[in-house]
Amino acid sequence: MKRALRLVFMLAITGCLPVITRAQSLNGPYHFEKSIHVPGNGGWDYLAMDTVHQRLFVSHGDQVDVINTVKQTVSSTIKGLQGVHGIAIAYGLNRGFISNGKGNAVTAFDLSSLKTIATIPVTGKDPDCIVYDPYSKEVFTFNGDSQNSTVIDAKSLKVVGTISLGGSPEFAVSDGKGKIFNNLEDKNE
Repeated sequence: MKRALRLVFMLAITGCLPVITRAQSLNGPYHFEKSIHVPGNGGWDYLAMDTVHQRLFVSHGDQVDVINTVKQTVSSTIKGLQGVHGIAIAYGLNRGFISNGKGNAVTAFDLSSLKTIATIPVTGKDPDCIVYDPYSKEVFTFNGDSQNSTVIDAKSLKVVGTISLGGSPEFAVSDGKGKIFNNLEDKNE
């Protein structure tokens, strides 16, 4: 787990895929440890850590590469996506969800096998960030071009609502208690 968190930290800071470790001292400097080659055509976006299966999901272009954080290698690729942005994980349902910005849809997949379960059209344009809220058991896409959020029941895989946001959404996070925080990048809110 510690090694996986280091990998996520480095990816988030640099936008590339080397792994770093922290020196023994809490105040010590970081140093380069290892690089993991991730093939693909670029267009890197969000990362998602699967702590149960010890995997890191890396989105870019038309695919999501899955890195085994124990072996530190690319172990799988989820293909057939359209302008992939984010990945959300619903452990209780053993499902993952991927936002397809160019396809205006969400791809639901089995978290164990990584096989696609369904493609769900969203009620907006350009779904970007995607969040699973364990409190409501719903998935929220944040649709940049239509300035709204599509709400999907994570169990039935049906759209259950649309929320107008009044601005262009970007990154979001759930507090796990029924609230989701999202920044509106065009409004600085």
